[in-house]
Amino acid sequence: MMYGEHNHHSDLTAFSDEALCLRAQSGSTEAEAELAVRYFRLVKSCARPYFLAGGDSEDLIQEGMIGLLSAIRGYTAERSLSFAAFARICVQHRIFTAIRSAASAVQELPMQTGEIAPLFDDNPDAAASASMPGSDPMVLVIGMEEHKERICALKKLLSPLEENVLSLYLEGYSLAEIARQLGKQIKSVDNALQRIKRKSAKLTERSQEQACSHKSCPPEE
Repeated sequence: MMYGEHNHHSDLTAFSDEALCLRAQSGSTEAEAELAVRYFRLVKSCARPYFLAGGDSEDLIQEGMIGLLSAIRGYTAERSLSFAAFARICVQHRIFTAIRSAASAVQELPMQTGEIAPLFDDNPDAAASASMPGSDPMVLVIGMEEHKERICALKKLLSPLEENVLSLYLEGYSLAEIARQLGKQIKSVDNALQRIKRKSAKLTERSQEQACSHKSCPPEE
């Protein structure tokens, strides 16, 4: 079954996410599949900022789905988090880890300089993230502010159409869905997305150049 398709099991749609987790953890593949369908758009929305920064879309979505399955199998009500918050953190963590591993394989770790940090996630759940192993709340706060600044910088480069496409794309909508909502042809939406990617790449390149210039400056007396 393709997770993007709405093949919900009619007897499970009324269950809460948390109840479905319990069923999935007890061996119900139907409950696990229902959660996968419900959260497929979340996975796409978590992967797409990295895709715009140069990652492979399908690979990142696959990694995100692995993170979602980990969330389904590891969630407990005692975490004091909703499943939605826990799932978002697990998906983001899995994607983040996959990108860091890929980066280390080419001798450099871009995440250390923010090169491939998601540019557009301006609503991270810092409290939920802080419950994940190895996370630093202060880093999350700093990262949130950096994201907001970079979002604002990117939006200044976008046309009204591009800004609308970006907003819907990062929410996990397909090109066809975006075209339908905006009353545009799919090709027009795709062209706008490609322009956004190019502008995002230029923005990232500019940030890297500024970071390098700052590092090369002698310390002030």
